[in-house]
Amino acid sequence: MKFVIINGRKLGGIVIVVGLMLVLFGVGSSLGGKIRSTAYIQSNMGQLKKYSVDNLNISYMLPAKWTTSVENFGGNEILYHNDFRTEDNSIWGFIEVWNKKQDLKTFLNMSKEVSEKQNNIEQYTINEINIKNRKGYMIEYTLTNKENKRYKAIEYFLDHDNKFIRFSFYTNSESYTPNMKSVFKAIVETLNY
Repeated sequence: MKFVIINGRKLGGIVIVVGLMLVLFGVGSSLGGKIRSTAYIQSNMGQLKKYSVDNLNISYMLPAKWTTSVENFGGNEILYHNDFRTEDNSIWGFIEVWNKKQDLKTFLNMSKEVSEKQNNIEQYTINEINIKNRKGYMIEYTLTNKENKRYKAIEYFLDHDNKFIRFSFYTNSESYTPNMKSVFKAIVETLNY
């Protein structure tokens, strides 16, 4: 028969540390979305404006100060396209809804190959994400075009039934700051299906 001797102080300390970790995790999880959704306000981007795509039953929000321009490409590949741009042109991009004709990862790999033929792509990373119970991918890269201008790109691709939704954000490399990533994610999280 073995006896285990438990040091009361050590056990008490361990229980307190584990308890604090659980409390911090719980508070962080419940406030995480609220903190992230205020990131755009703290970045001087102001209030959000809601955009609805009624025929596709989706809506999303962008900072109200940003200018937007909806374009129709015709055909049945890109079902919706909305360009956006900040007042000072430091951030620009677009939101699209595509008919999905193949696996999303296959589409992204093919898109990378095409882009590499047209531009110099560096620091390319692709990560799986889950936003509002929708699986997808976040892609980050630095692009140098033929005029030797460098841009930071962060793109989100979310599966939605037989479609996918694309949020693409671009900035000049020298204007990019790490907090922009949380702002972009907060914008993507405004998406509703």
